[in-house]
Amino acid sequence: MNTERPLERKVICSVERAYSNSESDVGKLRAYYEILPSNEIVQINSIELFCETERVFVTGQFTELKEKFGDRLFEVTCIPSSFEAREGDCKYVTRFTSCTDIKGLVCCQIYDHPLPSVASPEFITNKKPVTKNIVLRNASKLYGPFEYLCDTDNNLDSYKIQIKAISTPLNNTLPFHIGEIKSDEWSSYIFEKPGLPTLLGNIKKCFEYSESIDYITDDQIISVYGSKIAQNSEIRSFNKGTIAQIRKSFAASVEQRKYPDRFRRLFEALDNANNWEGTRKELIDNFLLTQSGRNILEAYIETNKEVFFKDEKQAFLKKLESTHVQLKNDIQELTSKKDKIEGEIRKSLREREEMELNAESTLSIDTLSKKQKEVLDNAIAEKKLILDGLSNQVESLQRKHSRFNTLEAIEQEIKELDRDKERAQGRLNEMNSQVEDVATKLRSSNEQLTTRLLELKPHVDALSGIAPKPQATQISYHVPVKALALNTQDDDLREDLIDGVLESLNSLGRKTDYNSVANILTTIAQTQFTLFSGRPGTGKTSLAKMLGVTLGLKNRMLNIPVARGWTSSRDVLGFYNSLSSSFNSSATGLYEFLTQLHSETKSTAEAAPAICLLDEFNLSQPEHYFSPFLEMADPESKRIITTGDQTSPFLEIPKYLRFLGTINNDESVQSLTPRMLDRSAIISFDDFELDYDISLSPVKSLDDLDVTAISGNKFIEIFTPRSLELPQDIDRTLRLIIDTLREEKPEFGPSISVSFRKIKAIRAYHSVTSSMYIDSRFAALDYAVCQHIIPLLNGYGQNFGKRLMQLSYVIPDEMELTHKMLKRIIDIGNQNMFTYGFNI
Repeated sequence: MNTERPLERKVICSVERAYSNSESDVGKLRAYYEILPSNEIVQINSIELFCETERVFVTGQFTELKEKFGDRLFEVTCIPSSFEAREGDCKYVTRFTSCTDIKGLVCCQIYDHPLPSVASPEFITNKKPVTKNIVLRNASKLYGPFEYLCDTDNNLDSYKIQIKAISTPLNNTLPFHIGEIKSDEWSSYIFEKPGLPTLLGNIKKCFEYSESIDYITDDQIISVYGSKIAQNSEIRSFNKGTIAQIRKSFAASVEQRKYPDRFRRLFEALDNANNWEGTRKELIDNFLLTQSGRNILEAYIETNKEVFFKDEKQAFLKKLESTHVQLKNDIQELTSKKDKIEGEIRKSLREREEMELNAESTLSIDTLSKKQKEVLDNAIAEKKLILDGLSNQVESLQRKHSRFNTLEAIEQEIKELDRDKERAQGRLNEMNSQVEDVATKLRSSNEQLTTRLLELKPHVDALSGIAPKPQATQISYHVPVKALALNTQDDDLREDLIDGVLESLNSLGRKTDYNSVANILTTIAQTQFTLFSGRPGTGKTSLAKMLGVTLGLKNRMLNIPVARGWTSSRDVLGFYNSLSSSFNSSATGLYEFLTQLHSETKSTAEAAPAICLLDEFNLSQPEHYFSPFLEMADPESKRIITTGDQTSPFLEIPKYLRFLGTINNDESVQSLTPRMLDRSAIISFDDFELDYDISLSPVKSLDDLDVTAISGNKFIEIFTPRSLELPQDIDRTLRLIIDTLREEKPEFGPSISVSFRKIKAIRAYHSVTSSMYIDSRFAALDYAVCQHIIPLLNGYGQNFGKRLMQLSYVIPDEMELTHKMLKRIIDIGNQNMFTYGFNI
């Protein structure tokens, strides 16, 4: 086994000093920890000798390095020095480009200070923090890790540190909680030397089994529970009665019983805010009456004119636009009248000219009279000819009836006509009798032929090898639907659904968090095609099946294992057999499933949601075998499938049917085309923290769980956005991401176009989930970008890698999932000859 130490070593350092008398920009860094290849963080020189000096030499750009990092700790990749090391020299060297910010909780600075009360989470120190997060030490206990805000105190030599629990909890730590551990148990990870900051390394490992302490601040309480209060449509104002109403609404909640101290502080804050309202208004009004108040107010308005007069400006512009439209319409109306009058004037001028021409004509009145006479003569001649024709017709009729001069002759003629009629009626009766005889003989022959055919059919089937078909067993896809109260709000129903699914998954042994469940349910409800992506064994299929059970779908979760070699819809749906004049359905059961859903569209009764799970979705090319269903991704789709069956030529698919697929990313499957990527949302399972319940406590099985489903239409409705508008900062970030990908620059390689369908899906997702994720303001956008934009990142060449790096610069640090997935694509692409892609 090769145990040779790799040339590169990673250490955690801070800037120490520069060599001012040197012509080259060089200096030294102070090393505290080393990051081993196993990603474990150990004190420098504690496991293996790094350097006796505990220093790293910087070969250039030391000034830039110092300006970039200041007093903060950062990660350094260094290599052995190529010069012969003398005593006191550094054994390892680095450069500016090999120094990066520390990602994640590698180490934290330790402050010796008692844990402040959560009501006043701050303390004063004379040491400015050098790490992104900090830990407090009191006696033999360590508390943390904390996020912090550092402000200069009135005394310039000290700093005021405001702390709060980290926004992304560690391991099993609950949100807004901190950990408590014994410092002596983790002394090997504590770096403590005189004159240097005290540090704690391997934070995740140290706090993995820590005692949990609820450390939610007042600001976080107002943010978390205030947003829920704001979403309550019954609360429209804020007064004493409202506070009582809020107390009543939270009285029966599980969260209040779990965290009573939080709600006590919440109600105290509401009472203080209500009492302060009148006093604050009086103080502000009195101050604004003074000269100082007026000066401040005028200066503020002058500085923020654009903000203050924005509405008035828009109203004035709108009024101008309305006036402009009205004037434009008036001008068009007047122009139309003008054109009409000009036309009438032109017509009058033409008539006048014709009269003048007639008056000046050389044709005399006599000539005109002569012409008129000729016309009249011709007309008279024509009338005479017509009259002569009529006279000839009258004479012919008179000759024909000249023999009926007497009444007796007329009566004789009538009798002869009656005899002719009777003879004709007799011939008609004989013909009808002959027709009836022929029909009787045909019916008799037909019955005999039918009887003979039925006698011969078993023999023909036996000779043809056709076995008699047994009667098919019908599967019932009906499940009961939960009845809802008329006054149930969509937000409350959505929250209850997410909590119920989360609790059911945990009882089944699938430990996950609220954000993951909210993300999956929202994506399934809003997207026709949702794909679970990840390496084999990450739990994609098992979670999909659990979702069907926890939603109460039972048989309405249809599981279809995709086979390799499927090329058309007949493989998954079936085909119409023209020889047997019947539809031959596929063994997948999808045709029978869709037939049941088609019948539900004709009924007024509510039905549960339906999910079709396509396991190994890309084992065959989805665009081939699933092409009839791709069109359903558009909201304008009529959702009709053509079967070719003459008895049932069409199947109408309800909007509450969703397709869920699992995909792998290896050489055994087909890569997804841009058409499929544009119509689906992809949830990656590679970053899922699998945390199955492996304790000895019993875990429920899928059969033990009994859940009543909600209505399918209601399931879609509660996740439907009320608006597609985004907050300004979110909208600005999304536009920046899209513009970075679309920008046509040769130095950034091929561009990537984000379709309107994707942008609309991201906006809809953020509209529904922005209030659900309390960890970060950018959490909803983070999930949406990971599922709708990151899968589109496929390209080749070093320049395309630069585009992805540029994209990483414009994405906010709060979007941790997006940063992590983007970094993986860049790192793997650099290793694979600059071939970048989500599916690689």
